Amino acid sequence: MKRILLLFLLATSIFTSCKTSQHSSSKSSENVVNITFLHLNDVYEISPLEGGKVGGMARLGTLRKELIQKNPNTVTILAGDFLNPSLIATFKYEGKSIKGRQMVEAMNAVGFDWVGLGNHEFDIDEADLQRRIDESQFNWLASNAFQNNKGTLTPFTKNVNGTKIPFPKTTILTFKNTAGKVVKMGMFSVVLPSNQKDYVHYDDFFESAKQAYEVLKPQCDFVVGITHINKVDDAKLAKLLPDVKLLMGGHDHDNMLFKEGNVIIAKADANAKTAYVHNLSFYTQTKSLEINSELRKINEQIKDDAEVALVVKKWEEIMDVAMKKAGLDKNDVVTEISTPLDGRESTMRNGHTNLGDLIAKAMSAAATKPVDCTVFNSGSVRIDDQLIGKITQLDIMRVLPFGGKIVEVNLTGSLLDKILATGLQNKGNGGFLQWDKISYDENKKQWLINGKLLDINQDYHVMMPKFLIEGKETNFGYLTAQNPGVKGIVESDEKDVNDIRNDIRKVLIAYLKK
Repeated sequence: MKRILLLFLLATSIFTSCKTSQHSSSKSSENVVNITFLHLNDVYEISPLEGGKVGGMARLGTLRKELIQKNPNTVTILAGDFLNPSLIATFKYEGKSIKGRQMVEAMNAVGFDWVGLGNHEFDIDEADLQRRIDESQFNWLASNAFQNNKGTLTPFTKNVNGTKIPFPKTTILTFKNTAGKVVKMGMFSVVLPSNQKDYVHYDDFFESAKQAYEVLKPQCDFVVGITHINKVDDAKLAKLLPDVKLLMGGHDHDNMLFKEGNVIIAKADANAKTAYVHNLSFYTQTKSLEINSELRKINEQIKDDAEVALVVKKWEEIMDVAMKKAGLDKNDVVTEISTPLDGRESTMRNGHTNLGDLIAKAMSAAATKPVDCTVFNSGSVRIDDQLIGKITQLDIMRVLPFGGKIVEVNLTGSLLDKILATGLQNKGNGGFLQWDKISYDENKKQWLINGKLLDINQDYHVMMPKFLIEGKETNFGYLTAQNPGVKGIVESDEKDVNDIRNDIRKVLIAYLKK
């Protein structure tokens, strides 16, 4: 009996040893291919923000080099929105509009590998977009956005030494480890159709992603996506494609990391305040994948990369010259404040801030006659920063890089009610409204204008950006001069250089200087 028990224990020991050995073998370094993604999205500024404390392309250059040193299989991607908007992009250099040229040069210096299209890439005209594409040294991926030439749809292209290289719908990247083991990763990229231009055609991004996945999956070990869509749509896409491993997203400007089923969805903070580092480990024997994602703060603890810093300095100096030519003095102190003015997109697009209140009050003060209220879209503020201390003309230009005219509009109460409701509906995006002389009773669901209940049967005199009354903001397509609820529009003469209403930035500067 003892002999039988001994043989049983010996057999069990051998079995356990073999099982452990097999498990260890599958996990050994020679059977693992590691891949690293440095993932950013919605980057509009090449220089650091918040007084130099956060962000900055030169710091990204350093981080990228550190990651490559640890793992040569490092891919740096930007999930859309980088060519526009920014203050410097509104100026000219060498006789041509800058329109994102500074960003492409900085990204080339950093060493970006792949980008997806964002909706703001299509803010600039077709010729300028083509110039930026041709200047880029990185790859572009576009699964659902195509160039529309009078109804003929073709992929966007990059001109390389006289040859037009089409943007691929999908790509397969091959990685090896030191033992020579290989893994193939498929990748697609989709963008939401929020910026309709004649030269752009958008296919449905859900269907395009599905088709891309079906093409990729038979050819590779796993698939990831670059997305520039709303987070709710990222979640829907994950449900549609439950075997996609990672969606590296953009469009939302706040960092997030969540799972929908087994799909990991990640987005970093806008303007390179943070970046996601995704470490992927693929086990070649078991064909399994592990993903560990780390949010890295881009701040003063990261030193500038010297090469990228030179590019950034070049464009900062170009902007200085351009501002002087435009009659602006970047060092002119407009006012000095002790309480920070909050222009961060994460707050302005979700609630009301003191900076939003200040801009709205300045607009009200610029009216030709007293207004009942003022509204403006949070998306017109692009500084994504807090201001404190001495506030200069440069700060104001960074706050409102688009500029633009403000107008006085006579509206019916019913249309004003609809406008305010749409503003609430737009919470989280640039169509969320900031205002003056308006309050909202959340419990009673009632609007108050100048302390009195909004009367849908009364007409109101309202100040707003011309951009809004042209129906260009998200969900505001109905708000045009042709709407029956619009009773009249009072606007300034564009040729009158002394009328501050022609530029909201001058309106704010004048108000602060009083």
